[in-house]
Amino acid sequence: MAEDDSEQIELLPPDGIEGAQEAVEVLRAWVADGSLHVTFDPETFSHDISEWGRLLSDVAVHIANAVALDGQMPFAEALRAVHEAYDKGVTEQHPEMAGKIIGRATH
Repeated sequence: MAEDDSEQIELLPPDGIEGAQEAVEVLRAWVADGSLHVTFDPETFSHDISEWGRLLSDVAVHIANAVALDGQMPFAEALRAVHEAYDKGVTEQHPEMAGKIIGRATH
């Protein structure tokens, strides 16, 4: 594939966003050339940093539910696999990360 022929896939916003009185995008993640790239607003939960943990746990439950609905494996097995990978990932040593605060856009 030529460099200018690369394909980028963007997911659609979830049901319930359009027409909502208030909606805030809090996290985006991509895997590009084998590396994880994320963008988020670190001020989203500045009132209570532990809310990030709750967000990640809610995302894990949504992933396990989607995997089960897709027929890949039962919900409990999927949730266990995500949980084990999370526990391993947060305890491993990480290479130095690069990042910057880039701001946000209003639509």
